[in-house]
Amino acid sequence: MDPKRKLKGMLARIFSDAEVEDAERDELKAFLAESGLSKDDQREVFDDFVATTWKITMADGVVSDREKARLKEIVRVLELDRAVLPAEWTKILD
Repeated sequence: MDPKRKLKGMLARIFSDAEVEDAERDELKAFLAESGLSKDDQREVFDDFVATTWKITMADGVVSDREKARLKEIVRVLELDRAVLPAEWTKILD
């Protein structure tokens, strides 16, 4: 399987429940270290994941507490710079 596609699936699975367990975090770190994906490739996948996640989150126009927790967890675990996030997402982090 294409490493970018595998990473996208992994991100969706890991963040699906808004809580990232230690084993999931370790799995992600190991994959990123061993996948052969460049930092630019990783960033491209993360950016796509952010855009898709935000689109899904805003589909009903309401951000639930669970969705807020998920958004915060994504930023924390992926160590995302706020500059890559939609402005509305950064407001949720405050």
